[in-house]
Amino acid sequence: MATDLRAAQLAARLQRIPTSRASWMLVILASGALIIEALDIGSLSIILPGVKALWHLAPAQIGMLAASSALGIAIGMIPAGRLADRLGRKRLLVGGVLWFCAGTMLSAAAPNYATLVLLRGLSGLGMAPAFIMPYSIVSEFVSATTRTAFAGLLETALGVGYLLPPILGILVMPHFAPDVAWRVFLVIAGLPVVYVGVIIHYLPESPRWLSRVGRHDEAERIVSAIEQRVEAATGTKLPEPEIAPETMLAIRAHVPAPNLAALSTVWRPPYLVRTVAMICGALSTFSMFYVGVNYVPSLFIERHMAMTSAFLFTLVIAAVQIPGKILNGLVAELVGRKAIYLIYTIPAAIGAYEFGQSSAPLAMLGWAALFLFCASGSAPSYKMWYAEQYPTPIRATGQATVEAIGGRLVGGVIWTMLFPIIVAAWGIATTMTILSVMAVLACLIVVVFAPETYRRSVEDLEAAAVATSGTDLAASPARVG
Repeated sequence: MATDLRAAQLAARLQRIPTSRASWMLVILASGALIIEALDIGSLSIILPGVKALWHLAPAQIGMLAASSALGIAIGMIPAGRLADRLGRKRLLVGGVLWFCAGTMLSAAAPNYATLVLLRGLSGLGMAPAFIMPYSIVSEFVSATTRTAFAGLLETALGVGYLLPPILGILVMPHFAPDVAWRVFLVIAGLPVVYVGVIIHYLPESPRWLSRVGRHDEAERIVSAIEQRVEAATGTKLPEPEIAPETMLAIRAHVPAPNLAALSTVWRPPYLVRTVAMICGALSTFSMFYVGVNYVPSLFIERHMAMTSAFLFTLVIAAVQIPGKILNGLVAELVGRKAIYLIYTIPAAIGAYEFGQSSAPLAMLGWAALFLFCASGSAPSYKMWYAEQYPTPIRATGQATVEAIGGRLVGGVIWTMLFPIIVAAWGIATTMTILSVMAVLACLIVVVFAPETYRRSVEDLEAAAVATSGTDLAASPARVG
């Protein structure tokens, strides 16, 4: 009971802390890891045209190479989520960045196609925790009213990161022989590994996670430091925290600890329907994203465009993701998760369809910009939405399950592998039509079956899940003195 009360007190204290310099620093620090990761995952689209020509790759080989890192992410995502629920968000983030940066630099030494596929796949294992940990940390630090706006900033960092590969490609690729250029590119892409030192020294662990695993003193030190900085900056004492009934209900529910049981928990009521619905949405969003990030430069080059011009077009398409992400994070706090997902997904499907029907480079550029603006731009609210579906003890496991199966395995691996094969067999128009229909169907499933989580605290959402599952727990309002 005393442990439950301490966890409830800490949650109440976090909930009433306003947006502050400490909040911004937290998001900026987490964003740095996402920028590095976007540089790494986007590097494949830059080296693919050159490697394809050097090694005379068939469509199936191109698909396997493009999907290799996503396969590593899919394999590593659920174990990473489980480890994060057991060992902590920060530890997994640091390990992930170290792993995938090392994998990227090692990939530069690949002597042949098979080795490059293997090394890219292994680097994907490190990308898995680095993709989900920033969202877990931020969602467990900030209040319900700012979660999606800050998620928009995290996604904007990814957008900035995706600008770096075409810029680096323009600077590096034309100045080296084809068999050397892609290797130099990958070595440079792995150098930001030094950022892990910044994460270790300045990014705090999630106090909510620390409290829920019994490390109350560590959580207390982190929250107290933030409270002191906020009060010093505002010159005003923070209001007394109030423990809402739903907070105690959620904490006393004792959701299964993050062990093997957590894997099955996300597939049982009340989480089963939301898990399936969110997987469908992730499949739609990530399928369009991976087409844009992996194949757009190659499709432009196939239209007899010079490499430098293709990279410039890719830079434009990558750039439009940024305003899409920022706008998504802001508007989602006004209209809710379901509405913003619908608003973004339908135009994305239209853009993907029209991209497939176009042959002129400028028309392709415009439609590709639309579907990436919307598909990639929908990520801030959507990623926070599926993080909000699960309680703190299994949040990373739930996030990882949705993203691993829907986003990375089906969207990033299977679809990415099939894409060049389907294009070769049926043409780009039919392929993009299939993608558009998938997006619309997935959107309908998500909007109908996924619970709305708009402006509800982490503990309120947990309590609602407990009530849905039929757990009979009572709690009365309390005030921290």
